[in-house]
Amino acid sequence: MSDYRIEKSRCPVVVTTHSGETITGEMFLQPFGRHDGGMERPQDILNGDEPFFPLALSEEETVLIAKEQVVEVSLGFAPEDAVEYEMLARPTVIEVRLVNGTTHAGAIFLQLPLERPRLLDFLNRDVQRFLTLHGTERRLLINRRVIERVRPLD
Repeated sequence: MSDYRIEKSRCPVVVTTHSGETITGEMFLQPFGRHDGGMERPQDILNGDEPFFPLALSEEETVLIAKEQVVEVSLGFAPEDAVEYEMLARPTVIEVRLVNGTTHAGAIFLQLPLERPRLLDFLNRDVQRFLTLHGTERRLLINRRVIERVRPLD
C-alpha cells in the first residue's frame, strides 16, 4: 500500500442508466466499509452521500457516474452476503416493476422491528437510495426513484 492512497479491490458490475445505456466496468471497493467494519460493498457506495462514483472501464479509463442517473447496477451473487443477511433478517421474495416496464424478481431481507414486519413498512422506512434485490445468480441494486410498484411473491 502506498503512503498516499488506499489500495482498493475491483468489483465487476453492469450499470444501466436512465438513457438506456449499459456500461460494463468495475467499482472500486475499500478493504473496510464505512459502517460495519467489513469490506466495502457496491451498495455502500451507491447509498453513500456522494453524488458521483468512479467506474473503471479499463486499466486506462475511468468515468464518473452520477448516482441519480443510474437505474440499476447488476453484479455477481455473493453467497456470503446472503448468509450475512439471513442471520439478521427475514427474506421476502418480491417482483419489482420499474417505470420503464422492466420487471425483476428476487429476495429482499426485511430488517424491521418485530412489531412492524410488513413489506410496506420496510419499503416506507428504509431510506437508502438503492434497493438490493438478491437473485440466485446475481444481485441488483435498483434506484428507488425508478420503482413503479412492488408485488410480494411469497
